[in-house]
Amino acid sequence: MTRKKEFRMRQINRLLQEEIADLLLTELQDERLHRLTITEVRTSPDLYHAIVFAATRGAKNREACIEAVRRSAGRIRKLLYSRLHLKRIPELDFRYDESLDRAERIFRTLESLHAEEKDEES
Repeated sequence: MTRKKEFRMRQINRLLQEEIADLLLTELQDERLHRLTITEVRTSPDLYHAIVFAATRGAKNREACIEAVRRSAGRIRKLLYSRLHLKRIPELDFRYDESLDRAERIFRTLESLHAEEKDEES
């Protein structure tokens, strides 16, 4: 893929990420969707498919939130069509992004190591 196409794909991915996040907060009434954070969008080069990665605070409602956004994918796509001036709006495949959970576990581990190190120095 040429640099120009790569740049364009990054622009489209960022635009979709921002618009989907805005739609979840402003247009959809389901409170579970308000807890989601859209972390990344990866669109296929032909714009037929997009994987939308979402994360939420707290593991309790994670599955319910992802299931709710998956059920709303058609409505979100329809709203995107009315907002964006793209040749086509991709089919949206929502997936849970575990990277924030992993980062939090790493942070907690580092904090505990740091606390142990302080205890040993004392």
